[in-house]
Amino acid sequence: MSPFELLGLATDADERAIKRAYAQRLRCTRPDDDPQGFQQLHAAYQAALAHCRAAAVHESLPSHEPMREPSLPLPSASLAATAAPDLPAAIEPPAPPRFDLDAFCSAVFVQASIGDAATLQAWLAGRQELWSLQFKTRIGRYLLNELHEQAPPMPVDCMEALLRFFDLDHALADHDPLAMLQLTRRSRLAWQLQDSDEESLGARLELRTPLQRWQAHWVLRQLQRPFRWLRVLWLGVNFAVPERIADFVAEVSDNHPEDLPETIDRTQLGFWLAAADRQRVTRPRLILGGVRSVGMLLLGIVLAPLLSLLYIDSIALRPMLVVAGVVMVPSALWALWMAWSALVFWYIEREPAGRQRAARKYVVPLLCGAGVVLGALGQDGPGLVLIAPALWLSVRRYWYHHASRYAVFNSGYVRLALLLAIPVLHAVLNAGLGADLLSSGDVIAAAAMLAWAADLRRQPRGQASVR
Repeated sequence: MSPFELLGLATDADERAIKRAYAQRLRCTRPDDDPQGFQQLHAAYQAALAHCRAAAVHESLPSHEPMREPSLPLPSASLAATAAPDLPAAIEPPAPPRFDLDAFCSAVFVQASIGDAATLQAWLAGRQELWSLQFKTRIGRYLLNELHEQAPPMPVDCMEALLRFFDLDHALADHDPLAMLQLTRRSRLAWQLQDSDEESLGARLELRTPLQRWQAHWVLRQLQRPFRWLRVLWLGVNFAVPERIADFVAEVSDNHPEDLPETIDRTQLGFWLAAADRQRVTRPRLILGGVRSVGMLLLGIVLAPLLSLLYIDSIALRPMLVVAGVVMVPSALWALWMAWSALVFWYIEREPAGRQRAARKYVVPLLCGAGVVLGALGQDGPGLVLIAPALWLSVRRYWYHHASRYAVFNSGYVRLALLLAIPVLHAVLNAGLGADLLSSGDVIAAAAMLAWAADLRRQPRGQASVR
């Protein structure tokens, strides 16, 4: 099998396609799992790169001209050629030796991946080819392009030493500082997340306890695997898995998951981050919640006959239904919470001008009006079911858009306490405080309309804003 067939490419594939195919196959062929397969893959990768570069040089240059790029003439050789102009015309001077830029960049990246900035600095200072300032500038420009394209693994101090040596660490170097910051972060992450073993990974991430090292290694291995629904659903049954993966990604990437190396499966990463997002009702959250609910139902079906046998001699249908119903209570509560969260997120989101704005604009007045009418008809309970959500929606929207500076209101515990305060207020008012003048539903509806009016007053007129 040829190297291109092993990589799954055509023989005319370019260098970028070869590197991308190699990175994709590294996810399935790891050196610790399949050493022989990894050696074959790496050998095929090197052979495909050599073939691609040789073909590019052969096609781009005439056969009688020497190679110009990606190699350069050594400065010492060019000086020696210009110092001997009196050679006979029949005797041609030997071709000057060439400097292979790709080989030099690969050697630099290997030295930087060791992680020792002093050793890298000494290695660069000992290269005689870099003693010429003009030659050094040209190499530094080519090296910077390779850094942006490949983002090779190296720590921050090695990246700084490399840029400082080639005089690329200042504003006059004519490069984007934000792009350099992203490049530094990508190279650092690629160096830190090299999956070798728990000890080395823990040392690079500065993890202290064996449990932290094991968890980091486990999360990294999961993110490097291809996305498979069966494995994802099996892991997602555990409530702690999405949070654990999201916390690891946020901590190690400084909240920049897009800069993680190519060995991380993007589909896997996006699924777990969306599953751990508590600020939105996402598709992965619903999928994992549905799987857990089905698991609870199956558990109830299995346990119901066993528990019914403990109280009667034979299996009875009524105890089985009771046990199954009790087991399904958490799933039912979760479904109600998801529906309520979807309503809240829909209502507090800033909307563009138009019919959608009008629909959201009158949700609270309609709920309050219906609840007050039911209360006047003597149906205080159903009326409160409509008025209490109206109060919560109006207050929540006002906090979200106009009172974000009060950080205490952003706490989930504070919002839960305020939500529980609604039935408490209802009970206090029904106990006799103000019962002769107005009902509890009227007070809660008035508070909801007050928050709704305050939010409506502070909305920009004639403008569509998106938070």
